[in-house]
Amino acid sequence: MSTMSRSWRDLYQIYGSDERDSNINLSAQGIVLGFSTGAFVIYFNALTIYLTRSFPLLPVQVWSLLVGFVVGLTALMCVCFLVTAANLLYSSLILRWRIAEQMLDMLDWSYVHEVLDVGCGSGILLNAVGLRLKKERAGGGCAVGVDLWLEGGKKSMSFTLQNASLEIVDEYVTCKTGEPRNLPFEDDHFDAVVSAMCLHKLSSESGPRSAEACEERLKGLQEIVRVLKPGGKAVIWDLCHVNEYAVKLKDLHMSDVKVSSCIPAYMMQSHIVSFKKPGQMS
Repeated sequence: MSTMSRSWRDLYQIYGSDERDSNINLSAQGIVLGFSTGAFVIYFNALTIYLTRSFPLLPVQVWSLLVGFVVGLTALMCVCFLVTAANLLYSSLILRWRIAEQMLDMLDWSYVHEVLDVGCGSGILLNAVGLRLKKERAGGGCAVGVDLWLEGGKKSMSFTLQNASLEIVDEYVTCKTGEPRNLPFEDDHFDAVVSAMCLHKLSSESGPRSAEACEERLKGLQEIVRVLKPGGKAVIWDLCHVNEYAVKLKDLHMSDVKVSSCIPAYMMQSHIVSFKKPGQMS
């Protein structure tokens, strides 16, 4: 069962938002459009009369209709911008936490001791693993996060480790630098592997639908399979391409491949795919 529910304020205070800049830009545009809509409504009659007098070729009814159309369009754009900003904030915090809990509920914690989080970012999923280890395996277990870090800021290893300390799971959590397509671990190393919103980003510069991007995503998937112990389980949450992963996993002879129903996230479709690696846990 899930360890706890979290408010967006609690999560934001620790992790911030990966979509902060987008949220600010979208919200600012929505607010400007909102004020514009209000101004159009207040000065509707005055604007209609002004346009009729300035351009008498069109009757007042036509100008009234055109101004009304602009007011409606501006209001609709305002709503779209604000709803998109709210969805990004929800998806990057509350939904990420809820999906993390759902993913971890899919693991059998009676044998899970060491877990890898591929593309751990600021650590929401990684620390959820740490909290679950703390609850299920008090005094033991390790959650390893791997990512390509930047120096300083919210995309640095130090920031992620600081978040683990704030969640009081720093004794269970560690981080390493590594590329998802070339993980710095030996074969058959982890009892379980998790990943959230990572694989779809691989080689995105080639275009998500290109053959090159597909090949890079599947390289990341194959690396997850490689480092997973026989008998171990992996759970991946990703955008758009999960059915592609399911086909590849079956080609790799993985067992118990399951794809969840659609989970709306970031204004797109997402799914969870889980699978087991054939063999017995040592």
